[in-house]
Amino acid sequence: MKHLATLALIALASACTSIPSGPRPPSPPMVSVFAVAHQDDWQLFMNPDAWHAMNEPQEKAVFIHVTAGDAGAGAGGEPVPYFLAREEGALRAVRFMANAADPTVGKGVQMDSAMVMRGGHGVQRYAYANAVVYFLRLPDGNIVNGSVYTPHPESLTRLRSGEAATSGTVEQSARYEGWADLVETLNAIVESERVAGSGLTLHIAELDEAVNPGDHPDHRATAQAMEEVAALHRCAPVYRHIEYFTRTKPVNVTGEDYMIDVGTWAATASGLSDNHAKATWESGHNAWIGRNYFRVTQPTGACEQN
Repeated sequence: MKHLATLALIALASACTSIPSGPRPPSPPMVSVFAVAHQDDWQLFMNPDAWHAMNEPQEKAVFIHVTAGDAGAGAGGEPVPYFLAREEGALRAVRFMANAADPTVGKGVQMDSAMVMRGGHGVQRYAYANAVVYFLRLPDGNIVNGSVYTPHPESLTRLRSGEAATSGTVEQSARYEGWADLVETLNAIVESERVAGSGLTLHIAELDEAVNPGDHPDHRATAQAMEEVAALHRCAPVYRHIEYFTRTKPVNVTGEDYMIDVGTWAATASGLSDNHAKATWESGHNAWIGRNYFRVTQPTGACEQN
């Protein structure tokens, strides 16, 4: 897959991908999975990789959002529950990228929507062009003044530690019976979206504190779950992205990629403000735009094609 004007962080050293001149052959068929905690994480920390996972028709991008991002509000809130406003932001971002990839005919706002069974649990799934979006809607955790706190007794951090034996989704569509149940469901999503003849790539948060310090506990818990999934797919390259810490690093996304990065984030922010949630188009969040740092672990085995 193409990664234009993106610096890949390998261990603690940075290297820049080269871009050949002249016509390029089409990218090989690829299914790229972006597994994050919250509905705005991949836009801020994993773009333009997300854009290059769906800007050619033979590619497929799968976006998995593990928590509801509800900030402790659960399924409540008027006039629109906060978690639904955040979901709309993610969906708008996907629609923006799909229409930017092929601007000749607008695809409209309609998305295929269904509650599907994955790993024995009902999970909300959307599809649009060559992108698929999942929302698992587990309770949110948080950070205050640099310290981790978990406002909900069934947060991801507590589920992983065993403090919570089970965790139910905020709108009560599913209940996960322990950490292994969540990991199995995430793997079931990956397996269900595989395409015969296509490769598989996984994008997750970096867990090395020396490289990615001060990350959100939900980000880390989601990455820990996806590391277990990645161990089942040794054929797949794993991109481990630096997240909060990128605000301290230079802008390394330029040209068309930068335009897509800004546009994707603007689409995300509009989904919140249009649904009566606090706008995220502000200096705190915008500081992450144009920064994409990661390291890549190459496959250690061969893929079994579906």
